[in-house]
Amino acid sequence: MKNTFIISILSSMLFSSHAVMAAESNTSVNTVNAFEQLFGVMEGKRRNHVRGFCFAGELTPVDGKITQYSKSAMFTGKSSVIGRLSHKDGYHSAPDNKPAHYGMGLSIQTSSGETHLMSMNTLDFFPVATPEAFAELMQAKVTGGPAVKAFKSKNKDLQRFKAHAAKNKKTLTPYEGTTYNSVNSFYLVNEQDEQTAIRWSFVPVQPQNIVLEPTESFFFENMQKNLSQHDISWDMVITIANPDDAVNNAALPWEGEHQQLTAARLKVLSIAKEEDGQCDNINYDPLVLSSGFKPSDDPLLQARSTSYAITFGKRLSEKSTQ
Repeated sequence: MKNTFIISILSSMLFSSHAVMAAESNTSVNTVNAFEQLFGVMEGKRRNHVRGFCFAGELTPVDGKITQYSKSAMFTGKSSVIGRLSHKDGYHSAPDNKPAHYGMGLSIQTSSGETHLMSMNTLDFFPVATPEAFAELMQAKVTGGPAVKAFKSKNKDLQRFKAHAAKNKKTLTPYEGTTYNSVNSFYLVNEQDEQTAIRWSFVPVQPQNIVLEPTESFFFENMQKNLSQHDISWDMVITIANPDDAVNNAALPWEGEHQQLTAARLKVLSIAKEEDGQCDNINYDPLVLSSGFKPSDDPLLQARSTSYAITFGKRLSEKSTQ
């Protein structure tokens, strides 16, 4: 009787786990479908951050204090990087000469042989807190303005995000002159297995300006020109959570004073058009982490990973038939 009871409990837990995973997958599928309906599909290409190009670089440790918080090899030795810079959203011909939000993906090969992936953007915080809310928002955008307005009226996270955006209007800045944020939270893990909640940003080491006449497609040449004249690099600035910060909610900004460390510096060595570079077939899954990092319980992290896997599979399938 006792064994039967235990088996029943385990079966119930397993069923519940599968149900949760199925729900997460359905939400991600709905989100991907909404992106395709809203922006269209360019076969063999990403559904989000469609327009962009590749770069090769290196990541070098800066402040040794970071090793008190993390045992990741990226903070003890030089790592090689294959990165991608892109326009946010799924517009295939997003113009370079209009202010927009951008993304940075990094595939980091550490000195210990591990792969660490990052996927960042220029948002200060996320518009909504859950995968379900994001899927609903994307479907509202597909439906049209009145549906978005109705969603906003009931979602305080989106209201906060829109108010922040209205006060912080973007100006035209090239990829290389832009700060990129993790948005989601993670944990650093040290040799004693102590965990520290963090977010991070990649901040330009020096101003990187528009040096060419802006056109609808000038970002690649602008970065090439800047790279020929001086270094292009970003500092990886780690922000350590305060006790009252929301670690598992990307829609809530961390406000006030925080302890920060410049953990590493990312230097660009070369850039390449996507068709000539090495970044096109990389799936920048934010849950592929090196030892010394752990994901938080932010539900958007798993949803992003699942959505990226779905679209990556679609891209590979479409390329195989071209």
